[in-house]
Amino acid sequence: MKWLFLIFLLFITELSYSQSGLTRQYQFNYLSLNPALAGENGSFGLKGILGNQFNGTIRPNQVSQIVAIDGQLYNNSGLSFQGFRSNVGNLISTGITLGYAKGFELGDATIKFGVNTGIFVQPNVITVAGKQRVSPYAGLGILFKYQNAWLGVSNPVAFYSKRITESRPLFINLGYLYNAVDGLDLHANVLGGVATNQKMFDVNVKAWLFERLCLGASYRMRDIGLTTSNENLIPFVEVKVSRTINLGLSYDSNYGRNELNSPVAQNQNGVFQLLFRYNSSGAEQEKGQSEIF
Repeated sequence: MKWLFLIFLLFITELSYSQSGLTRQYQFNYLSLNPALAGENGSFGLKGILGNQFNGTIRPNQVSQIVAIDGQLYNNSGLSFQGFRSNVGNLISTGITLGYAKGFELGDATIKFGVNTGIFVQPNVITVAGKQRVSPYAGLGILFKYQNAWLGVSNPVAFYSKRITESRPLFINLGYLYNAVDGLDLHANVLGGVATNQKMFDVNVKAWLFERLCLGASYRMRDIGLTTSNENLIPFVEVKVSRTINLGLSYDSNYGRNELNSPVAQNQNGVFQLLFRYNSSGAEQEKGQSEIF
C-alpha cells in the first residue's frame, strides 16, 4: 500500500502545474480564472495545453503543462479537474484543483456559483534552497449570464492554509457574443484583476468561422508595483479537425515577465502554447455555451 501511495503522489506531481502558469494561458482555458465556469462546455471533455519555447525541439516539461477536464452534470451543475506544472525562472511549481459549480435559472437569465479546492507544491523562494512546500487552498466564483452577455467575478485562491508565493487576485470578466451573420460568430470580453500592489486589464477577441476555425488575440496590460508596467499581445488560432477533436496554437512573445500572478519577474521569450481538446459527445456546441472559454 505504501508503494501505491508513493506512485500516486508521483503521478499527481507530474500531472500538475502552477497557478501562475495556469492563469497565464487562460486564452485556451478560462476555467482557470473562475470555478463557476465548470460545465459551460456541455458534455465532459479534456484539454491538454503545452507551453514550449521555440528552440527547434518540443520537450513536454520545458515551460508549462496543463490538463483540464470538465463537464456538465444534471440540474445546471458542473464538475472540473485541473492539473498544472510551470517552470518560471527555473522555479518549478505544481498543483491540482477540483471544482464544482451550480446554476439557477432566473427567467431568461442564469446565475452560477462555483467553488474550487486544491494544493500548490511550490518552491520556497524565501530560502531559495530548492525546498518545496505543500499549501492547500480554496477559491470561489460567480457567473451571471443573460442572453448573449456574461459577467464573472472570482478569486480562485481566496483561502489558503499556509503562506504562498502566488498572488491571490480578484478577477472581473465581462463578455458578449455577437452572431454577426451565418457562419460568423464574434466574441469579445474584458478581464480585470487586482492583487497586492498589482493590477491588470485585458481585452480578448475571437471570431469563429462556420464553427470550424477560430482566430483571436489577447491584449494584456500589467502594472506591477509603483514603477513597472508591461503590455503584451497574444494571437491564437483554434481548428476543429473532427467532431471530437480541436487543435490550437498561441504565441506569447513576453511569457512570464512581471505577470500579475507570478511569484517572480522572469522572462522566457517566444513561448508557444499548444492545445489539444477532446469533446466526449462529439456533438456541435450550442450557441452561447462554449463562448466564454
